[in-house]
Amino acid sequence: MDYSNKPIELMALDYLGLGFDVASDFRLKFAKRCPDGGRLVELNESRKRDIVLPGGGATISGVSEDIRCDKGDRIRFKSDVLEFNKMSELLNQKSSIQGKVPSGYFNALFDLSGAWLNDVAEAKYLAFDGYFISLYYLHLTATPPVLQERVKKSVPTYWNPLLLARFIQTYGTHIIVGMAVGGQDLICVKQKASSTISSAELRGYLDDLGDSLFSDGRSPSLIERKTRDGKQKGLTVIECKRGGDVFSDSHSKWLQTVGSNPEAMLFKQACSRRLAMFLRVSSSETMGTFILRATSEASKKKDYVPSASVLSDDKPVTGLRLFLEGKKCNRLAMHVQHLSSLPDTMTETPPNSTISRRPPRWRGTDEYDSSAQFLEPIRWNRYSNVCSSVVEHDPNWLHGEPPGGVFIATGAQLLSKGKWPKTILHLRLLFTYIPNCTIHKAEWGGAPAVAHKSSLFTNLSSTFTFTQRSVANEGKQLPTTLNSGVFPDSPPVPVRYMKLHKFVDTDEVVRGPHDSPGHWLVMGGRLVTDGGKIGLHVKFALLDFA
Repeated sequence: MDYSNKPIELMALDYLGLGFDVASDFRLKFAKRCPDGGRLVELNESRKRDIVLPGGGATISGVSEDIRCDKGDRIRFKSDVLEFNKMSELLNQKSSIQGKVPSGYFNALFDLSGAWLNDVAEAKYLAFDGYFISLYYLHLTATPPVLQERVKKSVPTYWNPLLLARFIQTYGTHIIVGMAVGGQDLICVKQKASSTISSAELRGYLDDLGDSLFSDGRSPSLIERKTRDGKQKGLTVIECKRGGDVFSDSHSKWLQTVGSNPEAMLFKQACSRRLAMFLRVSSSETMGTFILRATSEASKKKDYVPSASVLSDDKPVTGLRLFLEGKKCNRLAMHVQHLSSLPDTMTETPPNSTISRRPPRWRGTDEYDSSAQFLEPIRWNRYSNVCSSVVEHDPNWLHGEPPGGVFIATGAQLLSKGKWPKTILHLRLLFTYIPNCTIHKAEWGGAPAVAHKSSLFTNLSSTFTFTQRSVANEGKQLPTTLNSGVFPDSPPVPVRYMKLHKFVDTDEVVRGPHDSPGHWLVMGGRLVTDGGKIGLHVKFALLDFA
């Protein structure tokens, strides 16, 4: 349905009760209807009435009794200076979403990438100051909303990432239960992790900037100077206007245009009990379960590289790392992180399919011709070179096969060949064929600046409050990390480990639930040397299933 020429008040009424994916920015264009074009929730359409918009606005006839219209207000809100997760939680509360998982609105306000762990590592403190102008507020009366029967039947009955992704793509994660019509004029400040100024200084900076922007005596030169000074201190300033004339060069001029050109804002969202319960139970039991496997056979050779392969039993690998093992911590080993079970989407065979299961196949840099081996010198006396060529599946493996299939990594192995001073360290990967899918996106990744260590899942429920949080005891912000090991950082090691650690980067190269959209699989890898250390680069990919 085309709403391009429809008045905003009618659009807002029509959009109440539609679905919404909170990972999107909070704008009407991202709302989701049922396939037949209707709402996702049940409303009493048999009893209707006329409503008069506050402030001498228009009269709208034929509105369901399950929809109410309240008077708006004008609020200037100054947030506290908060850490990343606290600010995300604050804005979620404003939208009646519990938890700290960043929303699309939060990402848009502070110009963030949407990759949670990357953003939280780069932002030390966040704050905003501004006006929320609501002409009126529309909302549903039913709490919680009751889903249409056809939507209930579409909720997956068991944990299946593909089915859940399709459900969210069709219906979203939440229901729009309320929204204001008006505008907002905000100034947001993001402090880089490397910035050394205190939160008190940041508070004073934002106060001065906000008072200058929202006063009639706005001085462009003062604002430019404050913005320039802030940039030198590691501060990024983002102006965010919605509704009215967003190109107005002053706050007072913008205020005069909100009434004639308002926009839907301040969305209130609710998650149905049925979907919320499904997400809580299923995700806590099965999603994001990873297993770390390591080489378990100690090599009797004196090359200090266990030649035993590390296998995942055909389960998709999500991360790799190098590690130093043995009593003397002088055995270089490979650790593999993989899913705890094979997803149903990878085991289902389409009807009338003639594709038979193929055995996994190994490929490593030791098989390459010498001209295709890129050797990098290393100063460790056990090896003279590291072969840094890329290890991926052989394209010839797909020749003569029907389209629609990829090879993913399901095992790894380190191999040392040659004798000193011509010893070369090689990487080998085991590849398993997955039919009926294609590569949607592929990226290379290395060890992060900080190891991952956090928890993704938070309860999905509704709370209609907008509270202000404060930083009670300001201290050093701890890095958000994710690590699959039993120990927070790594297993206890003797002192000798630290002497050899200067030759090996043992950080995990992994992508898990925090790396949006959370289902990256390993497709290839390579050994690298950086600063005299042997490390890993890993190729991750997202798959589309037929």
